Amino acid sequence: MKILVISDVHSNRQALEAVLGNEGSVDLLVFAGDIVDYGIDPVFTVDFFRTYNKPSCIVRGNHDDHLIRIFRSGEWKTVEGEDFKWVHHNCRLLDKNRVDFLDTLPYHISFTADGYDYIIQHQYDDKYGIVESPYAFDKYWDENWKGQGADSAGRRLIFGHSHRQCVHILQGDRMWLNPGSISYRRPDDPDKSAQYMVIEDGEILFKSCHYDRSVQKAEADKYRLNGGMMKTEIQDFMFFFGDAKTSRDPLL
Repeated sequence: MKILVISDVHSNRQALEAVLGNEGSVDLLVFAGDIVDYGIDPVFTVDFFRTYNKPSCIVRGNHDDHLIRIFRSGEWKTVEGEDFKWVHHNCRLLDKNRVDFLDTLPYHISFTADGYDYIIQHQYDDKYGIVESPYAFDKYWDENWKGQGADSAGRRLIFGHSHRQCVHILQGDRMWLNPGSISYRRPDDPDKSAQYMVIEDGEILFKSCHYDRSVQKAEADKYRLNGGMMKTEIQDFMFFFGDAKTSRDPLL
């Protein structure tokens, strides 16, 4: 069985299409949250997950929740200038049906594949915490596991949120996995590729691929040159999708 595990798409059509094209057919799609925000094409990314008609496990992320709140508040209709952010940009492109779809997504899902038991959730706590002890792992598992769990070859947690591709092995059969973000890195990580994970017949493979980042940057350049968006939001894009060395380089 081939499982494609992705997370933190953030309205990035080019990265999502590159990963899908790179992997081809899969038996199960696992998505660890954040379909929207901090990217330019929320309609495509929402519609991809909304219309995906093959086996999948899709959970919601904190940016999905944030966009739902902003959309339903109506503030995106009037905010302008230095108060305008990518979440407002996304809200202006989406409609009620697509936002309602985001609100139908669960926060966590349990499933079994190739003898391994999994729980998928976007984030472990309200910041960037990780499971650091067998006790914490077992506590989380007991509170959230909803599957059968008979004769399991191992227990695996899948989280997104941190945008850091990694695996933590705890005592016994316990494992924490993060596929990384297919969209962008944290400021201390210069890698610009789309990061993801494939689990094939139980074997974990961390992977990445390059994609055209210029489309995202071109949209940010419109705001950089003409104004109309919070400066730090544009600076982030210059780092994520351009050649800025940090996420706070001066805008030229």
